[in-house]
Amino acid sequence: MELMAAQNPVKNDLHWIQALRGIAALMVLFFHMHPHWDLVPILSLTSGLARWGFSGVDIFFALSGFVVYRSAQRTVPMRGIWAFTKKRLLRIYLGYWPVLLAIALVTVYVHQEQLPALEKMVFSTLLLYPNIWDNWLSPAWSLTMEIYFYLWIGLIALLPARYQIKAIIWVMSVLAAWGIGWLLVDPAGVVEGRQPLRYLLTGLGLEFLAGALLAHFYTIRAGFFMRPGSTIPLCVLLMIAGLSLGMTSPFFDRVEVLRAISFGLMGLSALVVALTLEQTRYSPPRWLVAVGDASYSLYLLHTFLLDWAGRLRVQWALDGTPAVLPYLLAMPVCIVLISLLWYRWIEKPIMKAAL
Repeated sequence: MELMAAQNPVKNDLHWIQALRGIAALMVLFFHMHPHWDLVPILSLTSGLARWGFSGVDIFFALSGFVVYRSAQRTVPMRGIWAFTKKRLLRIYLGYWPVLLAIALVTVYVHQEQLPALEKMVFSTLLLYPNIWDNWLSPAWSLTMEIYFYLWIGLIALLPARYQIKAIIWVMSVLAAWGIGWLLVDPAGVVEGRQPLRYLLTGLGLEFLAGALLAHFYTIRAGFFMRPGSTIPLCVLLMIAGLSLGMTSPFFDRVEVLRAISFGLMGLSALVVALTLEQTRYSPPRWLVAVGDASYSLYLLHTFLLDWAGRLRVQWALDGTPAVLPYLLAMPVCIVLISLLWYRWIEKPIMKAAL
């Protein structure tokens, strides 16, 4: 049965967007979960799918472009770029620093291990590392990229409204041309991460800016959002195509411009599905919206909690015993519950007080 499109104005309480955040966070969780589940043959069957869960980050980039551009359009013309930048930085750092502090305390007082080198701690605390391997907390690399993308959007929002979409398209064209050009000129160097201006002109910016473009079309109420019966099946096909393309080679993970046209296409199509569902009478599951609300906490906490759970498994000598299966099954559930509590008791109160 075809979904019934709503006739009311564009919604501001984007519950399907929050649900999509939850899905993206769970994808990343299970991506890092699969090495643990590989210890049990029956759970290792999920590895073939879970190993592509990193593409939840591509959904996050598209989502962030959508949300941040809408925020910039409201904030920059009335209050200036500093008010916009301050708000976005507070959202990043005030969610990140408490997690980093908790990790430091557990590292010293529970695991009784040394902290990283001072330079690494300082640079990681300030989110100055765009490379995953340099960060104290590995998921923080994407936050570094987010901050960089916020600067792009803030500058674009300073332009007169009639030039903003043209500027977004122009920047996307430069990023695509740079990435594809170097891939043709020096494919081996690009795969090894030696592409000039790799982070300054990152192909991942295509995903973020595509989300910003989608925000423009959503604001003007583009017709395809109002036709769920045709838009959703088409986007599902595009999601499958993007994932299928990305799965053909590990290069689509390592090369940002290839990642953008494969996993990025999947993320953008998923965002269109979520926005189209916003125009229907259907609502997402409340638990998934709750996970979406706590998705930042889940994203930051999950690798640390997985490491702790792995230490406990070894300490309790569960490997090879009947208890290991229920223990491994309980791990993602417990991590999600802890993240929900962290969001409710720590992240949300801090954000509310600051913003």
